[in-house]
Amino acid sequence: MDALVTTILLGIMQGGLYTLVGLGVTLTFGVTHILNFAHGEFITVGAYAFVLFAGALGAGLALPLALLVAGGVAAILYVVGFRRTIGNHLQGLAFSLGLLLFAEAFFVRTFTATPRSGPRIEGTVSLIGEEQLPVGRLVVIGVTIVVVVVTAFAMRRTWIGLALRACGDDEFAASTVGLPARRVGLYAFVVAGALAAVAGICIALVVPITPATGLSFLLKGFVVAIIGGLGSIEGTFVAAMMLGLLEALGTRYVEAGLTNAYGFVLMIVILLVAPAGLFNRRQVRAG
Repeated sequence: MDALVTTILLGIMQGGLYTLVGLGVTLTFGVTHILNFAHGEFITVGAYAFVLFAGALGAGLALPLALLVAGGVAAILYVVGFRRTIGNHLQGLAFSLGLLLFAEAFFVRTFTATPRSGPRIEGTVSLIGEEQLPVGRLVVIGVTIVVVVVTAFAMRRTWIGLALRACGDDEFAASTVGLPARRVGLYAFVVAGALAAVAGICIALVVPITPATGLSFLLKGFVVAIIGGLGSIEGTFVAAMMLGLLEALGTRYVEAGLTNAYGFVLMIVILLVAPAGLFNRRQVRAG
C-alpha cells in the first residue's frame, strides 16, 4: 500500500510536468495552427537560465528571470519567424524543425552534454510505512498544481485568456471583434514559453539537466495534447494525468524499460476510439 501511494504521487508529479508542456503545445496550436516542434527548447532555455542565474544570483531571483528569458525568447521567435508562417502549415513545421536542430546544436556546443545540477531542495518525508519521498518532488507537485489552476482560471477570467480561447474556437469570429490571430498568437507563445520555463525549473529542481531535457518532455507534451484533443485545455490536463500515472504504475509494476512506450500505446488506443482526441471542441476544417 505504501509503495502504491508513493507511485501515485510520482505519477501526479510527472503528469503535472506533462500538463505544463502540453498546455503550451495546445495553446499555440489552438491559436496559430502551428505544431511547434521547437517548443521543448523553451523548457531547456528555462532550465538552463534558472541553473545559471541561481548560481550567480540565488534561486529567489533566478525564478522570475528564467520566466522572463523563456517568455522573451518565445516572443522573439514568434515575431521573427512563426508570425510569418501563420496560414502555411508546412512553413511553420519546417521553421520549427529548423529551430529545434539549431537549438540542440547550440546547447550542446555551449553547455556540452554533461548534466548540470541546479539548486536542490534537500530532505525526504515519510509516507505510509517505510516509503520515503524527496521533499523536492512534493514541492514540484505543489508548484505544478498551483500553476495549472492559475492558468485555468486565467483562461476563463482574464482578457488574454478569453482572447486565446476565442481565437482557438473561431478565428474568423474573433477577428471581427478586433482579435487578429497574429496578435493573439504572440500572447499564446509568451504564455507557452512561460509555462515551459516553469516545467524546466521544476525539472532542474529534482534531476540534472542536459541539452536533450526539453526534447524528451516535448514528445510527451505532444502525446498528451493529441490524446486530450489539440486546442483543449481540459483534455490536456486529463491526458497528462493519465499518462503520468500510467508511466509510474507501469514502471513500478510492469516493466521499467517500457516507460517511453506506455504513452504511445495509450495514444494509439485513445485515437482508435476518439480520432479527434478526448475533449476536442473544434471541428476539423478543410485545408
